[in-house]
Parts: sequence; C-alpha cells; structure tokens
Amino acid sequence: MSGEVLPPIESVSGGSYGVRAGYAQMLALASRYERQAGDLAEMATTGGRVMADGDLLASSVLSPLSFAEAEVQVLDATTGADGLTVRAVGIEADAVGVRAVVAAFVASDAFAQHLGEAIDTTLGRLAGQALPRALPVLLAAGGITYVWWSTLSPREQAEVGAQLTDDLGRLVHDHPDLAQHLVNSGGGLLDGLTGGLVTGSAVLTGAGDGPVHGATTNDAARLMAVLLGDDTDVTVTEVPGVEGGAGVAQPDSLRSLVEQLSMTNDLDEGRGRADLHGAIQVQRVGEEPDDRYIVYLPGTDDMGPLPGPGGLVRDMETNLQLIGGMDNAYGRGVQQAMLDAGLEGKQVMLVGHSQGGMVSAALAADAEFARHFTVQHVVTAGAPTAQVEALPAGTSALHLENRGDAVPLLDGEDNPDQPRRTTVLFDEGTHDVVDNHSLDHYVSGAAAADASTDGSIRDQVEQMRADGFLGSGSGPVQTFVLARSASR
Repeated sequence: MSGEVLPPIESVSGGSYGVRAGYAQMLALASRYERQAGDLAEMATTGGRVMADGDLLASSVLSPLSFAEAEVQVLDATTGADGLTVRAVGIEADAVGVRAVVAAFVASDAFAQHLGEAIDTTLGRLAGQALPRALPVLLAAGGITYVWWSTLSPREQAEVGAQLTDDLGRLVHDHPDLAQHLVNSGGGLLDGLTGGLVTGSAVLTGAGDGPVHGATTNDAARLMAVLLGDDTDVTVTEVPGVEGGAGVAQPDSLRSLVEQLSMTNDLDEGRGRADLHGAIQVQRVGEEPDDRYIVYLPGTDDMGPLPGPGGLVRDMETNLQLIGGMDNAYGRGVQQAMLDAGLEGKQVMLVGHSQGGMVSAALAADAEFARHFTVQHVVTAGAPTAQVEALPAGTSALHLENRGDAVPLLDGEDNPDQPRRTTVLFDEGTHDVVDNHSLDHYVSGAAAADASTDGSIRDQVEQMRADGFLGSGSGPVQTFVLARSASR
C-alpha cells in the first residue's frame, strides 16, 4: 500500500542465492572445467594423428624443410610448453582445486554444526544431572519467592508479572540465538535427567516413532508425545456454504497469500461458527486441465500441556509429534481432506501458520503424501521447520520468521540452507512474545518480502507466479473440519 512502512528484512538464507546454491554453482563450474580439459586433451591427440598421416609423410621427401617446420609447429601447439596438453592439465587442476575448496567449506559447515550440537547437548546433560541435586535449594528458593509474592498487593503482583513477561520478550527478541540454543539442549537435558537410560536404548516402542537412539531435542519431543498417547485418529467433515474465510480471488502476491491464510484462521471458534473449529480450506486456482490448488492450514488451537476435550487436532500433542518427526492426526486429516476434495494427482501449494507450517513442510517431505499430490510450493509463517531436513527436488519452500517470535525457535536449529528453500527473517517484533506470533505481523513480513530485491526471494515468488499459484484469477473454496476421533 502507498506510504506503508514495511518491516526491515534482517536476513535471507538459502534459496537460489544461498550458500548451498553457491556450492552447487562452484561444482558446476568444476564440471565445466573438466569437460573443457577433456576436449583440449582430445584435440591434442589430433597433432599426433596429423603427423602420422601417410600422405603427409610421403610429401616430406619432396619438401623436408617445410615438413620439419610444420612438425615443430604442430607438436608445439599440442604437446609443447604452451600447447593443448599442458593447458588441459592446468584446467583439470583448476577443477580439482574448486572441488577441494567446496569440500573444505562443506566439511567446515558440518564441523561447526556438529560442534554446536555437541555443546548444546553437553550443557543440557550437565543441567539434567545437576537438577536433582539442586532441587532442595530450588524448592527452598521457590518457597521464599512465594512468601514474598504473597505479601504483594494485586496491583504489585500484576506489575511484577508484566515486568517478567517484558524481560522474557526482550531476551527472545534481542537474543534469539540464546533461546534457540536452550531449546537445542533439550535432548541433553533428557539424557541427564534419566542418567543415560534413554540414549541407545529401546525405551520408546510401539505406535510411536520407535526406539530413541541418542538423546536429541527431537527425541525429547517423541518421548513427550508417546507419554501423551501418540494419538493419530482423525475425522474429516466437509462443511458447505461457509461464509468468511479465504476469498475466491486468487492471491496475487505473498501478502495476499498470507492474508488468505489469516482469513482461514479467523474461522476459529470464538471468531466464527463453533462448528468450524479445526477448519482448513482448499482453494482452486485455474481451470481444468490446468487447475491447481492452495491449501490453507492454521496453527495451534490448544496450547495446554495435556490433551483437552473437544477433539482438537491442533494441540500440543501434534506439535510434539511434528517436532519428533512422527505421524500425527493433523497431517492425516489434511491428506484425507485433500483426497475428499478431489486433489489426487494435482499440483498443490501448502500454506501454513505455526503448526500449520510445520505440517506443511512435513507433508511435502513425506513419500506417502507425494504418491497422491505434487507439492510444488510450501509457504510457512512463524513455524519451526528445521526438523524437516530435506524436501523433494521439485518442491520449493519459503519460510517467513518474525524476530522476537519464539515459535520458529522451537526446533532448536536454523533452517537448512538449500537452493530451493529460502528463510526470510524480518523484524516487526516487540517484547510481546505472544503478539510477535500474530498473523498480522506475518502479513507485513510477506509484504516486505514482496518488495524485496533479494535474488532468492524474487526467484521464489516468480516461480510461484510461473507455476500459476499467484495471479489475477479466482476459484472456489472448500472448507473441511478436522477433529480427533470421539474414542479418545
């Protein structure tokens, strides 16, 4: 909009201009060098064949001096100090050098990542080992704090609570790396608390993701999910004639795409009809046979630590399952809704906020899901997605993250730097951790990405447009409600 102040984009990682894309371009250059060296080496052998030609040798008797001069020239051009053979060897050496540099960079990246993981895990393990011994002191401190708290007036208690919340928000906004490292130490904390019982053992068996081998943050999430029941049963109901939600106008930009997602999110209970709690929406763009579909997936509905009544699919259990890389009711429900909508074999874009972004990335990487649908694009807003290590070769992803939003930090790691995967960090955050996760901010962040000249962002957006997901058309919207089975 004219005169609108857009949030600054702090960093862009991955994508067609990312580090990994640079590595790929360097390796492509090395391959080109090798091909050129091969061509020159092949050309160098021509000199020998020319000089061995029978007719040429026969003519040497008639003009020995000119033959000798020609022989010197040909051999110098092919095998001499500046000849083709020497040049071929030099170019081949350049190719080897480029590959060695890339290998060194990759090894350095891997070492840095593994070192960070080891440090986080070790600190978490030490904390887990120290916690039981420090528990009496912590309980005593907690008791003293409670006595002091009880002496405060309600107004003073509210002021202290607001100050603590503001301090936490300030920490997350100003030092998100600290929060990320704290999350990443969760596996070590689990290992320390259990005295190594989990590491390398078969503690987790049955319906979940199988045994935990080595304690990681993902393992801790899997353990919690199993303790909560690891439920994956879901019912899917189409609700016709829904007013509100995503409009029929095709998104023409990232901003309008996230706005559509926000309107789907507004169908939630308390902001719309109660029977639409747990709704997702599917929009058709384009006409057959070139029809394609955008699937809008809202985020967590229930942040309670334990599964609540009402059959909510988007709850903490699903969050834990997604962080742990496990099957989950939300993902199953989305797949069934898409099949019910007739999307079998169709090209689709998955757009999700928070948990909806997590399930979008997980489904795009799932081989079973790929049997039914061709996921060309994934767009996530405020979602931790680093646990999805790689997407299929034909899938592109754009991840929007707001500085100060703690939710994208909950995977404990940065998103992978991959040529078809771009992470955009913008700053419209305050010290209000909850507000920073709001879709209103992500609409602004999407607008900032639209206005950006960054090559990785531009390539992603233009590819969405070329693939027919962004444009000026319109198409019908279907609404489906996902709920956990009544037997829960």
